[in-house]
Amino acid sequence: MNIKIVLSILFITILSISACAPPTPAVVTPTDPAEPTRVQLGVGYIPSVQFAPFYVAIDQGYFTDENIDVELEHGFETDFLKLLGTNERQFIVASGEQVILGRAQGLPVTYAGAWYQKFPVVIFAPADAGIKTPEDLIGKKVGIPGLFGASYIAWKGLIYATGIPDDQVQLESIGFTQASAVRAGVVDAANDYAANGPVQLQIAGEDVDVIVIDDYIKMPANGLVTNETVVAKQPALVESMVRAMVRGIRFTLDNPDEAFEISLKYVPEAAQQREINRAIFDASFPYWTPPAERELGYSDPAVWTTTAEFMYEAGLVDTLVDTEGIWTNQFVETSGIN
Repeated sequence: MNIKIVLSILFITILSISACAPPTPAVVTPTDPAEPTRVQLGVGYIPSVQFAPFYVAIDQGYFTDENIDVELEHGFETDFLKLLGTNERQFIVASGEQVILGRAQGLPVTYAGAWYQKFPVVIFAPADAGIKTPEDLIGKKVGIPGLFGASYIAWKGLIYATGIPDDQVQLESIGFTQASAVRAGVVDAANDYAANGPVQLQIAGEDVDVIVIDDYIKMPANGLVTNETVVAKQPALVESMVRAMVRGIRFTLDNPDEAFEISLKYVPEAAQQREINRAIFDASFPYWTPPAERELGYSDPAVWTTTAEFMYEAGLVDTLVDTEGIWTNQFVETSGIN
C-alpha cells in the first residue's frame, strides 16, 4: 500500500479516537479562603448585658458571615474617639454628640449606623421627692458624674430645651455614685443612664420618677462610628460591619430571652446577679427600638443639625459644626438588611 495512504488512514484514525475520548478534566488549583479581616471594636468601659446586640452578632455568626473577626475592646469613649480619628482604630461604638465634638476638634470621624434610637440619659429621683418634670428641679441639688461626657451634654440639652435657669439648679459632681447618692439623700436627683441608676433603686424596692431627656430634646445616640479613611478605602468593610450590627439588634429585639442568655455567656459575672442584669437589659430595650416609621440602623437627619446648633449655642463647642458628611445612612441603605 502507498505509504501516503497508510499515513492518511492513521491520521484520520487518531483524530476519530481523540474526538470520541472524554475530555481531560481541567486542573483546578485550590485556593485558600481570604483571611478574615480583624477588627478591634471599642464598645464601652466594662462588659455588660447592655451590649447584647454585639454579643448576639458574634454568637450567631453575623460577623463571621461577613468574614470579619471582631474583638470587643473596653475603655473610655473619649479615648476611643481619638484613636479612631488618627486611624489607630477603624470602628468604635459612640454617641452622636461625641462625633460632633470630635469634628469640632478636627477628627475625621463618621457615624455609619444607628444602634440606640433614643438618647439614653435620664434624671431620676425617689417618687416621694416630687420631681416629675424638669421644672421641679429648680432649687434642687442634682448629682452628675462630672462636667464631661454624654451625661453632661444631655443635662445641658435639657436646660437648653426647657429654658430652666441654669443658676437655679445646684449641679453636684458625684462621680459614678448616682444611685447611692440619691438613696442617701446626698442629692435630690441624679443624672444617669436609664439602665443604671433608676434600675438600681427599683431593684432595691424604691419607687422612682424618671425624666427622660429624649422627651425634651432629640440627639443622635449610640451607633457604629468609623472614620473618613475607612469610608473612602474600605466601604465594603463598613457596610459589612453595619449589616452584622443591625442583624444583631434585630435578633435581640425579636428574641429578648435568648439574647439575654447569649449575653450571659460573654459576661458570665452577670449571671451571679441575674435579676439585676435582666432589669438592666429590659430597661435598655426601649432605647434600641426604632419608631414605626424608621428602619433599624437609620439615623434621623434632623437631629444632627439641631444637636450641632444646641452644642454651639450652649458653648460646648467653639464652632458651629457642619453636619454634612459627619453621618451617613448610605451603608444601611446598601446593606440590603431592611
